Amino acid sequence: MIKAAQVLLPSLAFAHSITIDSCLLPLLRPQDYSSSKGFRPISTTINTTKMSTSTESYQFGPYKIDPKEVFYSTHLSYAMVNLRPLLPGHVLVCPRREVKRFVDLTADETSDLWFMAKKVGSQLEKFHSATSLTFAIQDGPQAGQTVPHVHIHIIPRTGGDFEKNDEIYDAIDEKEKELKQKLDLDKERSDRSMEEMAQEADDYRLLFL
Repeated sequence: MIKAAQVLLPSLAFAHSITIDSCLLPLLRPQDYSSSKGFRPISTTINTTKMSTSTESYQFGPYKIDPKEVFYSTHLSYAMVNLRPLLPGHVLVCPRREVKRFVDLTADETSDLWFMAKKVGSQLEKFHSATSLTFAIQDGPQAGQTVPHVHIHIIPRTGGDFEKNDEIYDAIDEKEKELKQKLDLDKERSDRSMEEMAQEADDYRLLFL
């Protein structure tokens, strides 16, 4: 049985939230888009035939992201591990271009972003032995967005991970606030060290070879 998708798009609101059931993601893939085109895993090791990806630059709103945190990218999007994940496998997928609101993405950026979300979600669901996925966007400050850069939360789910399923959206809001505080204050990452995040990214990178 196909689950219903929850899509909340108030036409007169200043901000909106989007949550989409994973079963509908195939409908978002462009018909002429091949899964073999345009996607490549990120490697943090030096390749003798081309420049090391350590020179690549990733921007998340006003913040620079260390390439070690990025495990997958295209010319339009990238996927990175999370500073404070809600559950194992909680990652973010973002457009490379700094775009504040979902409506401001180009058609190509929108397709690429969701195609990457589908691919990353599928791999992480298997990797973490999950049975479902949550995809969520907080589009604008009134929707809970704290970093002004479009990003999709991808969270592998298992039975009983939250007592009440909808509690995960409150938890996402809280993690957004914590993420901005961490980025703004540049405190020591006591919850997740760079080494821990880089190791997780290395593990995920192998899924896309």
